[in-house]
Amino acid sequence: MRQHKKRSFNPAWALAADIMALCLSVAAAYFIRFECLRVIPMGGSKPDFSAYLRALIVVVPIYLLFLRAYGLYGYSRAIRRVEEMFITAKSATFAIVILMSVTFFYRAFSYSRVYLIILWVLSIFFLCVGRYFLIQWEYRRRLERKDSMKVLVVGANRNARAVIRWAKNNAHYGHEIIGVLSRDPSHISKHVEGVPILGQADQCETFIGQLDPDQVVLIEHDFSRERITELVVLCEDRFIDIKIAADFYGLMASNVDVEYLSTVPLLGFKDLPLDDFWNRTLKRLFDIGVAGLMLLAGLPFWAVIVAAIKFSDGGSIFYTQDRMGRDQRIFKLLKFRTMKPDAEKESGPVWARPNDSRRTGVGEFLRRWNVDELPQLINVLKGDMSLVGPRPERPHFIEKFRETLPRYMARHKVKSGLTGWAQVHGLRGNTSIRERLKYDLYYMENWSLLLDIEILFMTLSAKGFKNAY
Repeated sequence: MRQHKKRSFNPAWALAADIMALCLSVAAAYFIRFECLRVIPMGGSKPDFSAYLRALIVVVPIYLLFLRAYGLYGYSRAIRRVEEMFITAKSATFAIVILMSVTFFYRAFSYSRVYLIILWVLSIFFLCVGRYFLIQWEYRRRLERKDSMKVLVVGANRNARAVIRWAKNNAHYGHEIIGVLSRDPSHISKHVEGVPILGQADQCETFIGQLDPDQVVLIEHDFSRERITELVVLCEDRFIDIKIAADFYGLMASNVDVEYLSTVPLLGFKDLPLDDFWNRTLKRLFDIGVAGLMLLAGLPFWAVIVAAIKFSDGGSIFYTQDRMGRDQRIFKLLKFRTMKPDAEKESGPVWARPNDSRRTGVGEFLRRWNVDELPQLINVLKGDMSLVGPRPERPHFIEKFRETLPRYMARHKVKSGLTGWAQVHGLRGNTSIRERLKYDLYYMENWSLLLDIEILFMTLSAKGFKNAY
């Protein structure tokens, strides 16, 4: 039996690259501080390089401690490159703060504060460069199929298609789908996204023995608990990694935690990242800063819009609508008016649609370019909304969705957003609420300030205007 590639990444490579980057940073910082700047510190003479070189005994362990604390030496390499660079920079920042504290109390030798600032900048640069090339080397090996993970998918449904498409579009992660098993025997010899359906899901043990995959992804939800247990035991016995697809739109996703009462393991949801006070505070400060700047910078543009709306039909400038936000709180959402007055007087609450006859001439332009959403910056400053989050919906529609979509109300555990993860992926307007919910739950469970920034940049790109009407 061949050795399975559950852990294709060796953290020792990252460790060696980080140590080399830190040694280079210490030497380069000394050269810049005392050779290029040529500013003699208090005492009248240039300090000996060996004193700074000996500091590596402290510098390296402190940096490695923070890099390890942020999970950068784990075997999992599923995080994006830009996210790894961001985490590396954050680790270096915390490490340099600790080093500055150490030098404050250490009196045997006076280390230059300017040197430490230069070290901080250089360490971020060299650590990120080292890790970037390491990631690129790893990706190249996977693209060349030298280090790929062979995956057998059990189940032939929409989720299976999504997994296969992701594996093909992200070949650098090294997942090679070798076959699919379906519950329906009539599907045999057909294909799912170009991958052959080899047999029936009920015969998965046989195919696992024949194909000897590195990983089995169980997407077929009709398996009984006993059947799943047997499959897990089989894969564990053969040292095959097994993943079970989440149902109920993420009920068994990464947000699930195990808690023990006595010896009884209980499954429950983990706290969301935005349940943390400091994360909420950071996000709120970010919202206030960015929304305030956007509001001030856009005032001249607002004046033009206000004049255009007013002169078009003489009606009101703004339009308010009840929406449901965090903790099911109803608030008044602000928009520039794009429809005729009393547009829903006869029809009642309905979705906007392409070529909507209720729109005004100015409103058509505003909706096409999302400009009608700008007044929601005021909602953000008031605290009703955030810049990024699940889009708020009208209570009338929410009552319908909560009855048909499991976990729909979970999206109200965080503040609604002016834009969101679903919207930048084209899920806006008259698109699938079911698909939007999946993206909203992913965002909630994987929130980071970097993700918010990425979504804002994507919103400003062409993706942000997809399906707008």
